Amino acid sequence: MGGVGTIRNNTDIAIRPARRERRAVMRFSRWGAMSCALGACLCIALLPLTVSAQPAPDLGTDEQREAGRLLYMDKCAQCHGETGKGDGVAAPFMRPMPRDFTAGIYKVRTTPSGQLPTDDDLVRVIRDGMPYTGMPAWPQLNDDEIRNLVYYIKTFNDDFSGPYGVPDVVEIPDPPSFSEASAERGRVVYEENQCFDCHGMAGRGDGPSAVTLQEQWGNHIRPADLTKRWTFIGGNTREDIYRTFTTGLDGSPMPSYSITPIEDSWALVDYVYSLSQDEPDYATSATAQYANDPVDPVQGRAAFGEERGAYFPVVGQVIESGRSFMPGVDGIEMKARYNADEIAILLSWHDMSAETMGSNAPDMEVPPTEQVVRDTVTSIWSDAVAIQFPQELAPGGLPYFLFGDARQPVDLWFADLASGEGRSYVGRGSGNLLAGETSPSVRATYEDGAWTAVFTMPRDERFAEDTFVPIAFSVWDGFNDERGNRRGVTGWYYMYLEPSERPSPVMPMLRAAGLTLLVLLSIVGLVRFRHRTSVPA
Repeated sequence: MGGVGTIRNNTDIAIRPARRERRAVMRFSRWGAMSCALGACLCIALLPLTVSAQPAPDLGTDEQREAGRLLYMDKCAQCHGETGKGDGVAAPFMRPMPRDFTAGIYKVRTTPSGQLPTDDDLVRVIRDGMPYTGMPAWPQLNDDEIRNLVYYIKTFNDDFSGPYGVPDVVEIPDPPSFSEASAERGRVVYEENQCFDCHGMAGRGDGPSAVTLQEQWGNHIRPADLTKRWTFIGGNTREDIYRTFTTGLDGSPMPSYSITPIEDSWALVDYVYSLSQDEPDYATSATAQYANDPVDPVQGRAAFGEERGAYFPVVGQVIESGRSFMPGVDGIEMKARYNADEIAILLSWHDMSAETMGSNAPDMEVPPTEQVVRDTVTSIWSDAVAIQFPQELAPGGLPYFLFGDARQPVDLWFADLASGEGRSYVGRGSGNLLAGETSPSVRATYEDGAWTAVFTMPRDERFAEDTFVPIAFSVWDGFNDERGNRRGVTGWYYMYLEPSERPSPVMPMLRAAGLTLLVLLSIVGLVRFRHRTSVPA
C-alpha cells in the first residue's frame, strides 16, 4: 500500500534481549571472515590490495574517564546508580525509569535502531536533558566536563570499546517547506501506519494500546502526547521528528519506520508538527466573561466559545507527605463565564485514559512509605479535579497553596469524575479539610484523550465585577495511583471578571479629541498674540 511505512525494528520484549546473542554471532562470523580473508591474502600476495581500516572508538584518556567518574558520582549516580544500572536511590520516583547504561540501549540517537549512540548524541542529551522526565538539562557543565562524562558512561558497556563503538549515522535530508497539503497527506500516512494505536486519533497519547505499553525492562511507559511539542524528549523541530520515527526509540515500544516515498515521510512529520505549537504559552491569569443567559453545562466547550482558554502548568505535589514526583497531568486549561446569579468554570486537560471506576477525595490518606509510584491498569482510584479560592481576600497575602492554612482558609470545589459528584470543602491545610455548606454542580466528559469538567456555583461577593480573584487547581490521575495529597497542583493565579457593561468608547474619544483641539487652539492663539505685541507700531 502506498505510503505505508516498514517497521524496521520490533522492540517487543521477547526479541529485544536477543540483541547480545546476535552480536555474539556477528562477532564470531567476523572472526571467521577475517581468517578466510587472511588465507586469500597469502594466496594472492602479489596482487595489489588496499584496505581501509575502521576508525577506532574514542574512549578518552584515563584522566578524562576519571574526571567523568567524579562528575557522575556527584550529579548522576542518584538516579542512574553507582554502577550505571539505573537503580539509584531516586529511581523509584521517576517515570520513565532512569537509563540502564549497562544495557547499551538508548532512545535518542542519530544512529539506526539497535546501534549505539554517537558521542554527540550523548552530549546533546546531557546538555539539553529530556523534557518532562527526571532527566534535567545541565547547561552549567562546560564542554570538557560533558565530554568526560560521556567517556565514563561508555565504560558501563563493552560494546563502546569494540567494533560497534563507531556506529553509523542516519542522514537527515534537508526538509521541504511545510504546507497544509503535506500535513493533510500526513494525516492519511498517520492512519495507514496505525500511529493512532498508541498516540490516539487526536494525537493525545490515548490510543487503545496506551495503557498496556511497556519498555524493555517491564515498566509501563506512556506514548507521547503529540499535541504538546514542547514535551518531545528528542527535540521539537521537524528534523527531530523525522529522526525520531526513522531511528525509533530503542528500549521502548516506539519502533523505527521506513516510509516511502520520502515525500510521505515528510508529510507525516508535517502532520505531527501541525498538531501543536513550539511553546505551551502558559498564562498568569484567566478572564471570566459576562453572559446574560446561564451557561448550559451540557454544551461543554461550546458554551464558553471556541477560543483557547488560559493554560496553566501542573506540577507534582512534592512538599508534603504523599508526594507525586511525576504527576500524570502536566497542564490544565481554564475558561469562565458568569451572570448575575452564578459563575461557571470550565477545566480541560489531557489524560491517557479515563479512570471512572473506584473513588477519590482530597482527604484520602496516602501511606508515607509508599514510594514506588507506577501507572497501573488495575488502579482503584478515579480521576478527579478541584478548584481552590481563598475564603476571604485578606490584605496579608494569599493562603498556603496546598489547601490553605489555619489563618487563611480556602474553599475547595472538588469533582470525583467516576461519580460525577461535586463536593465542597473548607481547607485549613492538607490535614484539615471539612465539608463545605454548598456543593458545586459538575458535568464532566472524556473524549479523544481529554477531560472536560464544567463547575457551576452560586455567585457570592467574592466574584464581583471588575475584580481579580485568586484561583488554583489540583488534578488527580487515578491511573498513576494519585489520591489525597498525591496529585498534580498549580500555584495561585488570577481570574478577572470582566464588567457586565462596557462603556461605549465614543464619548471618551470625543472628549479627548475636544480637549486636544482646545489645547492646540489655545497654543496657536497664544503664539499669535505674542507675535502681535512684539511688532513695533
